[in-house]
Amino acid sequence: MTTIGRTSALLSCMAVAAASGTGCARHLPPPERAIKTNVVALRKALGSAAEATSAAAANAPVAEPTGWATIKGSFKLNGTPPQRAPLAVTKDHEVCAPGGKPVLSEDLVVDSSGGIKDVVIYLAGPGKFPVGNPKWEHSDYAAAATGSSDYDQKNCVFLTHMFGMRSKQKARILNSDTVGHNTNIQGGGKTAPFNATIPAGASATYDPIGESAEPFGVSCSIHPWMSARMIVRDSPYFAVTKADGTFEIANVPAGVPLEFRVWQEKSKFIQDVTLRGKQEKWKSGRFKITLTPNEPATMDVVVDVAAFGK
Repeated sequence: MTTIGRTSALLSCMAVAAASGTGCARHLPPPERAIKTNVVALRKALGSAAEATSAAAANAPVAEPTGWATIKGSFKLNGTPPQRAPLAVTKDHEVCAPGGKPVLSEDLVVDSSGGIKDVVIYLAGPGKFPVGNPKWEHSDYAAAATGSSDYDQKNCVFLTHMFGMRSKQKARILNSDTVGHNTNIQGGGKTAPFNATIPAGASATYDPIGESAEPFGVSCSIHPWMSARMIVRDSPYFAVTKADGTFEIANVPAGVPLEFRVWQEKSKFIQDVTLRGKQEKWKSGRFKITLTPNEPATMDVVVDVAAFGK
């Protein structure tokens, strides 16, 4: 309706109202209508922005380190370790069990002092590790960040039962036996799997591509009793305990809260421990620590034999 039309209608209404004593009807503006497609697009845009902000906040380290420190210590067993089970060698005995020597399980290996072998300790937080950031990654690790490491098998045994490497490294998978092996690397998370037959005396290259959240299995399809574990991390801050249960991680970022995880093949994530004489609960194998620059942190950890299923 035009302005003149609205004015004429209003004057007519006023004349009728004056004669009849009634009022004029009130004209309201039409209700606003939301266009559904616009609403959906707007919600999607705002939601995506919020999710991106939340993800960035979760992945970003909470603060910047103020220096470096070393974590070292040991994992010891409290109690009598279970006997290592003999594995069933079903073929290639002259190579895999020379002289009839038994091949024993390595899912839990404890030395005479109680040291637990092949416990892996690795940095898990805060957030996604900023690879190459000199405030977080010490220069001592730069040379090996994209280098190569050897992963060998001899007498039908993986010589490194708990193998750790960085995601940008490559592993040279060796076969030092006189029989072929089919090395099957399971992978997990962002870590690529690998399954290749490696002839006697030959090798192959494995590129993990990305990191795994926890260790995964390695096996041989030709010799099914062969078994090992592997972990791949973006960060260089991981260690595997030696035969006596000791470990050391050098030049760890200090002055910021860090979270590590601890895993062992038979127990999986180690949760119930005694540290410095005090019992602690490491939920899902996690412990938090803030290091003081230039001051080593010593962690001598005792784990009860019950944690390994006995």
